[in-house]
Amino acid sequence: MTYERLHVTFVGVVATLVDSVVVAEFVGYWLHRLLHSDKFPALSRGHLIHHFLIYGPRHPMRAGGYLDATDDRTSLGNVGVEWLAPSAIILLFCWGAMGLLGVPPVYQVLALCTLLGWPILMFSYLHDRMHIQSFWMTRVPLLRSWFLRARRLHDIHHRSVNGAGFIDSNFGIGFYFFDRFFRTMTKRHRQFNWQGYRAAIERYGLEETELLSLRSCSKGLFQNAKGEAGK
Repeated sequence: MTYERLHVTFVGVVATLVDSVVVAEFVGYWLHRLLHSDKFPALSRGHLIHHFLIYGPRHPMRAGGYLDATDDRTSLGNVGVEWLAPSAIILLFCWGAMGLLGVPPVYQVLALCTLLGWPILMFSYLHDRMHIQSFWMTRVPLLRSWFLRARRLHDIHHRSVNGAGFIDSNFGIGFYFFDRFFRTMTKRHRQFNWQGYRAAIERYGLEETELLSLRSCSKGLFQNAKGEAGK
């Protein structure tokens, strides 16, 4: 059999897929926290254009189409360099670690494809659809409840600004088990911290990109969005 010649087993495939998804979620969680930590200000600034200007406190969370924060910035599609650069380093590290540990090539390829595909699915595709009105998952009974709950937790993430100007909760996207484990889970909206918001705007010099936010709002995409942020 082909799978025998390749030294592949069903258990091995399932274990590789599960382990890769867990690693991808773990890395995605910590990378998202890193982007909100100011450890690398240039990366944080790029990410906070999405948070504080495009989908900032004065704007609805959803529109008729996704408002891309990577316009006029280095990106691959709608994924900015603040995600691409760290992700590439982490992916190379995982590849090297698997090689050193003697992981069979078939499992390496499967793991790398999963480590690449899962973040694209969760942190790009699903995330962006959380900011679009009438996404198809809201009309599918088996997915509706899960998606709406995950979307609400992401809305809370956008509004959870502390006094120093850092977003401090709900760093997952579709799944929040690492938020539970590391105690960064928040299930309720809280009063928006305008002092923290102003501190972040000043820290990253985001005033100069205010026109980008205004252009986005003028596209006419915000239809029937009032009140959506609290759902």
